[in-house]
Amino acid sequence: MMRLAAAGFAAAAFAVPLLTARPRALLVIDLFGLLLAALGIAMLWRWPVTAAACVFLVDYAAGLWLVSISPRVIGATVFGLSLLLLLQCVELARATRGATIEAAVIRSQGRAWAGFGAGTLAAALLLVAAAGGVVDTIPFTAAPFLAAVGALGVLLTLAATVRGGWRSVRRSHEAQ
Repeated sequence: MMRLAAAGFAAAAFAVPLLTARPRALLVIDLFGLLLAALGIAMLWRWPVTAAACVFLVDYAAGLWLVSISPRVIGATVFGLSLLLLLQCVELARATRGATIEAAVIRSQGRAWAGFGAGTLAAALLLVAAAGGVVDTIPFTAAPFLAAVGALGVLLTLAATVRGGWRSVRRSHEAQ
């Protein structure tokens, strides 16, 4: 059940960047992210799912940059929640591998995710309203630098995740 939910969230993370911008280059990057997500969901490995989330995030940012628009609050929230819930679903599936899960647990998790999503949307709307006043204080020339720092953070996270994933795969093969 969690794998199916994770696949749905991966599909949402795949679709949002393509709805933002339609260049073929984004489709190739998005397909690579979807392939990583499918590998992680099938094998219940953290590193490919985390790498897929990073690929989807870079693809979404590139799509916004290519079409030169600012993200819409609803689309960005759906995208961010899709990434978060993709990671949570895979981790929950890993933690409950081989266990029998009752329907009450799934309903409880669904209610928790719905509440979290509603709270996140409300917080995003409040932050967008508050950011209107802050935007005038940031010099326009600093915006590319701030974007580059954010992109560097994503790439470093991706590199650390992939490196850690290969270490755990190597250790599991050595143990066998």
